[in-house]
Amino acid sequence: MKKKVTLVLFVVLLAAFLGFGINLPNSGLGESNVNAIVKPVVPQKMLPGSIIIYNDKLQPIVVKGGYVKDSFASTPQSDILTSILDGLREITITADMSPEEKAVTEWENKLVSDVKDDVLKNGVPTTQPYSPPICPGAKVVYNEDDGYIDNIYYPDPDDPSGYSIHNIPSQNKDNALNNEGIVGETSSSSSRQLGVPYGAHNNVIYFQYSDDSFLGEGRATYFTGTYGNRNNILRDGDCATVKDLDCSKVGDKDVYIRNLNTDQVFIFHQADVGGLPDAVIDIWGLNNLRRLAGNSSVYSVYKARYYHKRFSDQTRP
Repeated sequence: MKKKVTLVLFVVLLAAFLGFGINLPNSGLGESNVNAIVKPVVPQKMLPGSIIIYNDKLQPIVVKGGYVKDSFASTPQSDILTSILDGLREITITADMSPEEKAVTEWENKLVSDVKDDVLKNGVPTTQPYSPPICPGAKVVYNEDDGYIDNIYYPDPDDPSGYSIHNIPSQNKDNALNNEGIVGETSSSSSRQLGVPYGAHNNVIYFQYSDDSFLGEGRATYFTGTYGNRNNILRDGDCATVKDLDCSKVGDKDVYIRNLNTDQVFIFHQADVGGLPDAVIDIWGLNNLRRLAGNSSVYSVYKARYYHKRFSDQTRP
């Protein structure tokens, strides 16, 4: 009898051990994907409107929505050049433009032309693998239309919401991911570089040395929160730039954002920074994103282009 009880106890403990830490809520994925899910990687795409929160073991817990079969697929490498060149077209200057609008458009066209010449001469690097840093409590929000990743919100006790996009943890062995999506020392390839596309939408940001300006093209998303990255209160007309590519704590130059679908350009103020794993620019507030889109029912804008003179606290890359 004692041996039987011991055997039963062993089986129970073994089952508990094997099941510990594996969380597959609503994944719809087969057995071959178990390792991919257990590793603390950030899926590029989920069911529309999904939300993931990482627990204290950096395991993804799906609190809304679920996985799709290509959640952990790598970024497609085809047609990157075509995609980039499509966003590098010049804007037609019309007679009804004000002198100010004409001057800004001429400046934009000069930036676009210079970048395009460089791309045609040197080509485009393949999309760079990027592993956003993850920490316990990090919340990943997916677009309500297409399911692509919109933003990663990090726990922030200074924000009334409890989260912000700028409170990104340092990438160290305690809370960061390396390029294989495994907790450990961060490899250099997990940090993005100017001029190298990233994300499912081939987002890319350039620095134009001859003009001392930044220019990016790709996807525009929206974010929420109360405070920016310098204790400023976020308000209409604010935007966030990519922290590891275009970071500022003053934002003392206008940020021009053009919807390349409508050719309308809007002036925003840089008031925050964030991870933006699949976007070049983040608009504060859904209503403001929809103003950029010219559409009251969308949740992102593709394609968008933004540009601004180098902020006073930025060093030349």
